[in-house]
Amino acid sequence: MTLVAAACLLWAFSVPGFSFFLVFGAVPVLGLAGLAWVVWVVMFGVQRRRWSWSFLPAPIIVALALALLVAGVPLQARWAMSRSAFEQAVATLPAGEDWYLVPAPSTIGSYRIIAAYHVPGGVVFQEANGNLFDDAGFAYLPEGPTPALENGSFESPVFQHLGGAWYRWTASW
Repeated sequence: MTLVAAACLLWAFSVPGFSFFLVFGAVPVLGLAGLAWVVWVVMFGVQRRRWSWSFLPAPIIVALALALLVAGVPLQARWAMSRSAFEQAVATLPAGEDWYLVPAPSTIGSYRIIAAYHVPGGVVFQEANGNLFDDAGFAYLPEGPTPALENGSFESPVFQHLGGAWYRWTASW
């Protein structure tokens, strides 16, 4: 149970924002698993005064998952596997005017894309599971993010550099 919940939590943070529903499901399961682990250790370890190596896997799994989350490994690993597919998609996109929807594959690498837009200085891809209340995705911006990217419907974009001309972003629409 702990391993599955930790894997769900890691997957939830492998998108540009985070997958709210996966987090909402995984955190309570991890909490229940932690409570069950404490009861198990107290009942079989403390009361019977017997140490068992079987007490270790659950806290190790949780500590490892938290360390990976803090280091940003889930997004970086998934992005690394998908980056070449995004680069290929950018190379095949037709030219267009800024802020107009351009046709893009619904899946690029391991990400589900719901929209792509030409923007001043590059292309913005909106990812399907990036955020619940705002939008999130990836941006190809060879010159980096500029103030021209914020308009009336793409409000307060926040960019995080992923390497090269690539950024992850979150924003209000």
